[in-house]
Amino acid sequence: MFLEILLFLFLGIAFGMITGLIPGLHPNTIFILVLSLAFVFTSFPVHCMLAFIISLAVSNTFFDFIPSILFGAPEEDSVLSVLPGHRMLLKGRGYEALFLTVMGGLGVMLLTISSLPALFYFLPLLYNTIKPVMHILLSLVVLWMIFTEKGKRRLYAPPLFLFAGILGFLTLNSLPSEQVLFPALTGLFALSTLVTSIITKIKLPPQKKTFEIKERWLKGSVTGWLAGMLAGLLPGIGSSQAGIIAAQVLRAKLKDFLVALGGINTSNIFFTFIVFYAIGKTRSGAVWALSQIIDTISIFDIALVFAVGFVACMISGILTIKTGGLIIERIKNINYTRMMLFTLSMLLFLVFAFTGIPGLIISLTGMSIGLLAISLGIKRTHLMGFLLIPTIIYFSGLNPFFLNMLL
Repeated sequence: MFLEILLFLFLGIAFGMITGLIPGLHPNTIFILVLSLAFVFTSFPVHCMLAFIISLAVSNTFFDFIPSILFGAPEEDSVLSVLPGHRMLLKGRGYEALFLTVMGGLGVMLLTISSLPALFYFLPLLYNTIKPVMHILLSLVVLWMIFTEKGKRRLYAPPLFLFAGILGFLTLNSLPSEQVLFPALTGLFALSTLVTSIITKIKLPPQKKTFEIKERWLKGSVTGWLAGMLAGLLPGIGSSQAGIIAAQVLRAKLKDFLVALGGINTSNIFFTFIVFYAIGKTRSGAVWALSQIIDTISIFDIALVFAVGFVACMISGILTIKTGGLIIERIKNINYTRMMLFTLSMLLFLVFAFTGIPGLIISLTGMSIGLLAISLGIKRTHLMGFLLIPTIIYFSGLNPFFLNMLL
């Protein structure tokens, strides 16, 4: 049994690498595909499938930072890393940016495992306390985001946030989320960044392979851990929304923020399993997949989740740095403008392949809003109004009112 579990753990890591490196290919797609093949999960022991699900979900949270940092091609979970991560790449610090996200993932894993007994007790209490006022807390975060802008940009930020929010509310309430998130976030962040890089003919500088490791980055891990807890605990709050909160906590601290982003994604995965065990709520595709093969999750299953998760984190962290390093070595000899053109073309193709004409329209609309933010010099975190406004409306209970008004 041990060798079989180990085999499925490595298989999950391999698939996690694939889903992480290919923008638009989500782990949930693999879960649905595997579970639709009845002979697959009936032919193997349940705990082998558990190891596959956990290792795939965990490893994906590490590898999906590679395309977002190096090419500006995000997934929902890594979209905010396009901004500081790509900026560090253009300053010759791509290795460091990738290392920071890995450090965050490993840090929250250790924090989560060390605090497990307390989490089982406190999470249900926290859930019942925060959920009724979540829309108020998020609204305060939005106001703070706008307040941090200076001069005329403080006047430009609210309408830009609103434009992105209206796009999010209309599309997320008209189409399945899997047909909306990839094209919208690609347009808002990736395409706008790529078009700007192509127009300005940015050149990729030599990448530094050595950098300092400072203990103060622990702050980023703790922030990522807490934000990931929020994402794993509450419906409608994903890694992106949690990342917005982390951005405000760690404002102007680039390295800490990247550590936090790496931590949010990984802790979110772990917390969704804790929440499933503690209060019986399904908060992620990985937990849903697990619920299809296990009727009742036991303490042994949770122990296996964290044992597999620990090994997957360690291996994925090493492989992410190695893989990212190899890619950086290759792209430094390539014309960066041509590479951006290729990436732009590839993303448009993937948007069309996965979501069709509606996806292209959403993506190009998002790109227009993203380019407006760049031209006005506004922080592009305001573009996360795409997710924040629908989330605030959801928690406030006003969804039917706005749907009747706008649709």
